[in-house]
Amino acid sequence: MIKIEVDQESLKYVQARLGTMQNKAPQVISAALNETARSARVKLSDGARSKYIVKSGGVKSSMKIRRATYGRLEAEVISQGSPVKIEKFKVTAPASGAKAQVLKSGGLKSLIKGNLKAFAAGMTRGHPGNVHNGIYQRKGKSRLPIKSFYGPSAAKMVEKVYGGGDGAGIALKPKIESDLQKNIERQIRRLTS
Repeated sequence: MIKIEVDQESLKYVQARLGTMQNKAPQVISAALNETARSARVKLSDGARSKYIVKSGGVKSSMKIRRATYGRLEAEVISQGSPVKIEKFKVTAPASGAKAQVLKSGGLKSLIKGNLKAFAAGMTRGHPGNVHNGIYQRKGKSRLPIKSFYGPSAAKMVEKVYGGGDGAGIALKPKIESDLQKNIERQIRRLTS
């Protein structure tokens, strides 16, 4: 969850700029917060797509915006979801063992634990015609049990891009905070002109 909010200094600044209309400060701030949250959602989705091998829709659809109100001067961009199956990223499964790539800056990495190689297969669950293709690996020498592979969740990707951690590149947090200040100024000009 990414919280976009204003501090007391910003509130006093807006009230001072509005002068006689200082009671309109919550209206100005909430409009600026909501505009910033909408643009932040797009920036975070694009940032995740630029750093990870994932489609924009997969990240953007996991994000919801909790809008600011006059009484609650904070907006939130909430990203939720479970880890994404490795097949949604870049994978290849030759006979020598499956490989996967999650980060664009990385390369294909072998999915090998000890001497157990990963492989591609179609697994049936329930009805015989219901086949799930995926990348699997045996847990031991016997044929079963097997495990699936997962990459990071959309929420984790958004968190890394926002804060700039774990090789995700530059952080988007300063850019989003800068956008908030610009949006506050635009809302003040719109109200006073």
